[in-house]
Amino acid sequence: MPQLVKGGKYIFGWTVILNDGRIRIPDETYDEYRFSETGTVILLSGSKTSGGFSLHKPDSIAETKPGHQITDLIGYNKESGSFTSRRLEVVKSGDRLICWTTLDREKYFNLSNEWLDLHALKPGVRLLVGRGSGLGPAFISKGYIYNEALKHTGLMVY
Repeated sequence: MPQLVKGGKYIFGWTVILNDGRIRIPDETYDEYRFSETGTVILLSGSKTSGGFSLHKPDSIAETKPGHQITDLIGYNKESGSFTSRRLEVVKSGDRLICWTTLDREKYFNLSNEWLDLHALKPGVRLLVGRGSGLGPAFISKGYIYNEALKHTGLMVY
């Protein structure tokens, strides 16, 4: 996993948005963030600088103060592992967009057409997957790190 620029994010590789909105989590990312422990994931919109979004396990994010507020917005019940919001239903909180979806055994999750539209994404677009917070990876769609990664031909594509 390279670090493309001094002091920059560590990068796992590229992932491509498929025609049906599915995205594959790179193997190393899946292992590092222990996504095998969950069947659901929470998506949070990224910054205006890097775009995209971050991906989180519900139990991990619910343990933080800002994460507790996020899980409340989508109605996550930690005891039952259920949500009051529908799968892929986008919830807005200020500039932040939030939704949850399921993760399959092949390390894929889906994005809704609404999520894609709100993030100016479409099938065929490559997202750069980098180490985000300790809670989840970043799926980056633009900005300096993204442009730097375009110069590196050795990054894995998932």
